[in-house]
Amino acid sequence: MPKLKKCLYLIDLLSRRGPMSLKEINEHYQYSSLYDGEIIPRTFARYKDYIAETFPCYIEYNQSTNEYYLKRYHQYGQDDSLYNYLLSAYHIEGISELAVKHRDKVKLYEAPTGVENVQIILEAIDNQKGIECDYYSFDRATKKQQLLIPYFLKTWEQRWYLAAEPDNHHHGISIFALERMDNIRLTDQKMQPSNDVTADEYWEGSFGVNHSDNQVPERIVIKVYGSQVNYVRALPIHESQKELESNVDYTLFEYHIVPCYNLYQQLLWHREKLEIVEPIQMREEMAKIVRDMTVLYK
Repeated sequence: MPKLKKCLYLIDLLSRRGPMSLKEINEHYQYSSLYDGEIIPRTFARYKDYIAETFPCYIEYNQSTNEYYLKRYHQYGQDDSLYNYLLSAYHIEGISELAVKHRDKVKLYEAPTGVENVQIILEAIDNQKGIECDYYSFDRATKKQQLLIPYFLKTWEQRWYLAAEPDNHHHGISIFALERMDNIRLTDQKMQPSNDVTADEYWEGSFGVNHSDNQVPERIVIKVYGSQVNYVRALPIHESQKELESNVDYTLFEYHIVPCYNLYQQLLWHREKLEIVEPIQMREEMAKIVRDMTVLYK
């Protein structure tokens, strides 16, 4: 465990500070709660090897500057979500002992449900096979046997979801919650998706896991007031978020999203600190929602 924690420290340090010499690393390390003496070159080489074998990244050395810097493996590309998700798993492992010891001091959201089925679905994708499972209704009152060809996995609001094609190929791609799958198993035969769409293409402009075959993202402009601006900057409403204009009273943000129920729900979360500027039909729909809500409080 100490090696894991020290390697996580090195990864975080190089991520934040950029290229550093071993001397500079030690200058920072002496202020760490993990400090138990200077990291000598031989020990650093062991940590460097362990990081390369264990984590989704590795440490390179620049001979011309005598500095070390962090690189992620090429298969992660610029996919920050997967890289950060996997790296966070090691952070959780590193704090597990203390978290259990001080469990009365730690309050968490529920972990994403359905994670126990992620491995077998990834195996199906890797081996080009389908999956068979019992799929339950939301209230688990009914179940239906499903034979699915997996496409993509996605997390949303503490749940794992699968975009998959039913084996009859007549209904295109549908969305399934992993938490409602039971008795999941791989098919014996190979099963190929009938569409070569990528996950980015499929969910382009989507908010959450919503998708329709003829969806076209719309340009949406919202006005955010006061201190809520900093919150929206820190936690973007959607990956397409772009800042258009800012002054002391408000900031305008632009998005390209397919309007849906979940989007209105998210915008309402910001209460009176957020206003839809355009398109006009979304502005009118939001006004109708607010009027309907007002009736409940009369």
